[in-house]
Amino acid sequence: MTKRNLTILDVAREAQVSTATVSRALNGGKVSARARRRVERAIEVLGYRRNTLARGLVTGKTGVVGVLVPDVLGPLYAQMARGIEDVLTPLGMQYTLVTSSRDVAREGVATRFLLEHQMDGLILIGVQMPAEGLRSLLGERAPVVLVQREAPAEAEPSGFPTVGLDNAHGAAAAMRLLLEAGHRHIAHVAGARVDGVARLRAYHRALDEAGIAARYVFEGDSTEASGVRAGGALAEYPEVSAVFCANDRVALGLYHALHERGVRVPEGLSVVGFDDLPWSAFLGPPLTTVRQPGREMGALAARRLLELLQGESPPPSTLVEPELVVRASVARVERG
Repeated sequence: MTKRNLTILDVAREAQVSTATVSRALNGGKVSARARRRVERAIEVLGYRRNTLARGLVTGKTGVVGVLVPDVLGPLYAQMARGIEDVLTPLGMQYTLVTSSRDVAREGVATRFLLEHQMDGLILIGVQMPAEGLRSLLGERAPVVLVQREAPAEAEPSGFPTVGLDNAHGAAAAMRLLLEAGHRHIAHVAGARVDGVARLRAYHRALDEAGIAARYVFEGDSTEASGVRAGGALAEYPEVSAVFCANDRVALGLYHALHERGVRVPEGLSVVGFDDLPWSAFLGPPLTTVRQPGREMGALAARRLLELLQGESPPPSTLVEPELVVRASVARVERG
């Protein structure tokens, strides 16, 4: 008998279990640990390979999930993909990853591609697709989970579980750190996307609660260039002692501009970022920032999708709390 002719019945005979037990073991169902080991050993001995497409014809499931990300090279999205993998792999499931390159039209094309290839479900990360486009997915066979949707929460169509970051909580923690360190003249380099708007609001709220006027807000586009521009503009405001940046990329640009001006961090200016990108710990000095738990968010999104696939009703919205990571870019200000 050749490997290409092997069937689930052959595996059952080798493992001395029923075909139903083999099927449950292959598809992540409930079987005893002993039976699962017997099935796995039989598969190894026989070299059995499941035919995913054939399984899909019989069960209506392919065991493959579609994942759409805005940027395949983004560290945060790579972490989310890892979290999705953490949940799917033990169940014998896989995912297909596609990218939109932050282009709304390409989001639609990529989503249709995934649906046409019979994905069991979709995890759409950071999509900017209009609400009408998302509503068109409500009638599709594949359930959808949204992660970090790039639209105001009030604009969301109903019917899609969402996993998001509590930006307000993270930004408030960053501002609390600066205020408790004695800073009163705190600038903010804003971001262009929805998460940037939420962080800007938290900046204003923190200063308002401290009885401080928000006088130093620099518009930005969430890129290093924003930080460079703000770093130059800050020369006009020598009283500013700290800057809360919309993200780590902005902070990197600010570091560069300050270095060019001969201003040292944190002696001359304290800096806080947001995201905790992998390189932020290796800046000079290491950047104090707010960590987005990307891997945990990806895993949570995958669990929400599995709940939908099992006919359950997951919470409509889940916010994950970020974590303040204190390093060496914030100095205390002694108030005389």
